[in-house]
Amino acid sequence: MNLSICQDRQQVLDAKNHILVVGGAGCGKTTIALLKGERRVEAGLLSGQSVLFLSFSRAAVGRITQTAKERVSRESRERLTVQTFHSFFWEILKGHGYLLGAPRRLRILLPQDESAIRAGQESDDETWNGEWERLFREQGLVAFDLFSPKVRELFLRSKPIRHLFADRHPLIIVDEAQDTAEDQWESLKLLAERSQLVCLADLEQQIYDFRPGVSSERVTHIMNALNPLRVNLGGQNHRSPGSEILVFGNDILFNTPRGAPYKGVSQRRYSPRAALRDDAIRQCVGMVNRKFTEETGQLPENIAIMGTWGRGVTIISRALTGDGANAHIPHRVIIDQAPVLLSSRLVAFLMEPGTIEELRNLSVALYLVADVFRSKGGKLNLAQAQRLSAQGEEAARARAPKGNSVGDKLLRLLRDVRTHRFTGDPRVDWLEARRKLRDSGCPVLATVAGHAEQLVTFQRGQRIAAELADLWQSSGSYGGARRALDNALAQEVLLSGGNDLKGIQVMTVHKAKGKEFDAVIIFDDSHNCPLVFCKEAAPYPRSRKLVRVGITRAKHHVLMLTPAFAGSPLLDGHSLLADG
Repeated sequence: MNLSICQDRQQVLDAKNHILVVGGAGCGKTTIALLKGERRVEAGLLSGQSVLFLSFSRAAVGRITQTAKERVSRESRERLTVQTFHSFFWEILKGHGYLLGAPRRLRILLPQDESAIRAGQESDDETWNGEWERLFREQGLVAFDLFSPKVRELFLRSKPIRHLFADRHPLIIVDEAQDTAEDQWESLKLLAERSQLVCLADLEQQIYDFRPGVSSERVTHIMNALNPLRVNLGGQNHRSPGSEILVFGNDILFNTPRGAPYKGVSQRRYSPRAALRDDAIRQCVGMVNRKFTEETGQLPENIAIMGTWGRGVTIISRALTGDGANAHIPHRVIIDQAPVLLSSRLVAFLMEPGTIEELRNLSVALYLVADVFRSKGGKLNLAQAQRLSAQGEEAARARAPKGNSVGDKLLRLLRDVRTHRFTGDPRVDWLEARRKLRDSGCPVLATVAGHAEQLVTFQRGQRIAAELADLWQSSGSYGGARRALDNALAQEVLLSGGNDLKGIQVMTVHKAKGKEFDAVIIFDDSHNCPLVFCKEAAPYPRSRKLVRVGITRAKHHVLMLTPAFAGSPLLDGHSLLADG
């Protein structure tokens, strides 16, 4: 689709000073920013310089990269660096973090390990903040939430370092600038002493202002600090042209129902009975497929089904999975990854050769299982983690586990896998190790195996398989499989250009931010995932902002899946086309 270079966009292309581009979803902020980057490359860059495009999520990085392929020449793309804030800040810390008193070799504290250590403790708790600092200085472990504070500290203490990175990136484009946290913004402001900043913002999508350091006044801070050229692209809509999806989203946001249907928006009401509700979820997939095909002549590439809370995501996934009577509908769930990734670490350990000291091996395995339950939080899980850790301590003292305990069954499993002849095909061997875990006859271990099975939903297999294949080719075994797994996961978090968003994606609305889909289904369940936050008073501004984000992720169609007898007040006064 061609983008008209109007007077406002021409100002962006021509400006030499800092720029703030504001506008709603689909107005073309990303495209004009990329064209600005291309203009800067064509004006001439020194060796080693590039235009830097920063965003928050891997999905957003993938979307930006895809748009660049469509809009920017190959020559210019070679001088365009698209990164998440995490990957950019890690690059800085990895080379210079030792100047802040940490060991020279830094390692990332992966989110799943952080979840296991925290064991339900909130990340903004003062005790945990002190633990972050201790791990950084004593062990060189850096939690993701420590990236931006440490980079800010580096930039404040060392002008040469901040000038080094500013000179490397004479133009920096900041996606979703309204959601930058304080340390992120302060680091960017320091780079702006020598780099030109292009900040892209949409205040109507600022849904993370409840997080520490994220301010609802961020755009004001940008204006005051940079005195930028401000360009307002307003309600221009290039994501869902020909529909009224954006109009509907804005009417939800501002509580201005027009009392008439919207093109590209429909509603399906369902009975509260669980079986009928699940049938409605499954039927909605066929409905939006049909609507998209009627409008475009082809099947949708992707569909998102969203709930406001995690409980809603679980209901949606179970409905799509089926119960035997209904066929499984393939889908990918975007959920908390910590238990899944920690469980996968146990599978990797089962693939390792191990040592001759089987009780020491058992101790390690028990601690790995304990980490899975600890990461999940809650009294029952933490109690289970404590029991497993106690058994791990006993094994570390060379004391055999009690008969029929988790430790006893895990020891039998270890003896089995240590004598198993793996094939050298990482995918085959991974599935075999996971199967043995599932069939161990122990409910605790079967639970861990169930978590590990969800690894496929995170699309990590290719990178993990490559790491494991390298191990086999170099040594004929999977020695170091856990380290290989962690390396693959760290690379995925930091460097991946985007998630594979094809097919049916199930997620919370918060997880949908920065993504776009051919069609969106928003699931409203008054008991499990209501559109309105329980404690929010009318007119529900926070809830309206969140639901608008979900609505405006759609390019062609939005279907609101709502209870038949307990509709959300957010939809009061709206007249939506009935579906089904």
